Amino acid sequence: MKRLLALCLVGVLIAMLAACSKSTPTTASKSAGPVKMLYIKRGEGTNDPYVVKHFEKAGYTVIDMADNVFKPENLNGYGVVYVSPTVNASRINDQLKGSKVPIVFAKPQVASISALTGLLDYNELSAAKTVQIKDSKHPLAAGFKDQVTVYKNDGKIGYAIPGKEAVTIVTAPGDDKKAVVFGYEKGAKNINNEPVSSRQVFFYLSAGEEMNQTDDGYKLLDAAVQWAAQNGQK
Repeated sequence: MKRLLALCLVGVLIAMLAACSKSTPTTASKSAGPVKMLYIKRGEGTNDPYVVKHFEKAGYTVIDMADNVFKPENLNGYGVVYVSPTVNASRINDQLKGSKVPIVFAKPQVASISALTGLLDYNELSAAKTVQIKDSKHPLAAGFKDQVTVYKNDGKIGYAIPGKEAVTIVTAPGDDKKAVVFGYEKGAKNINNEPVSSRQVFFYLSAGEEMNQTDDGYKLLDAAVQWAAQNGQK
């Protein structure tokens, strides 16, 4: 009888160890299932599939959509939106302004139209591969400090000047005014002094640099999407 009981206990222990040995949930699936992402892009012929695969590996359920068919009602049912740097800004225009779904903008013009920055307060660094962490304790810093190499080779890094209520986390080296990663908390006031209805993030990645970005650069991107997707939830 004792031998049978011991065998049963060993079986239970093995089952428990097997359950614990399974891989931990991804960033996107720590809560109630994978986060559904709307990925807005240009048409075909870009590096967008490379980034989509990255997000899918991170655990997101990604639905990509061309900018020429996007409508605000398409936002329904999504947990986060990623605006690719490949989009035609004129096709998106101000359709994302007032979105209750959190957004990561990698297209400076669309971020500007959505009032994250001023109409002429954005541009690109033409030959750079490092960025400067300004607030290492914020989740958007992905745990990094000081300078981070985000590109394998010199490339274009987008930047913008955010409003007063944005949190600036990453800047161009030597120029704190040029923010390359910043975010607005839900309810914070944008450049037009209007409260944003969801978390909004600006991210530096420029079109054509997707495959030039380092693993550390993608960690920063993952942190941007994760922080936005949480949308201020406690």
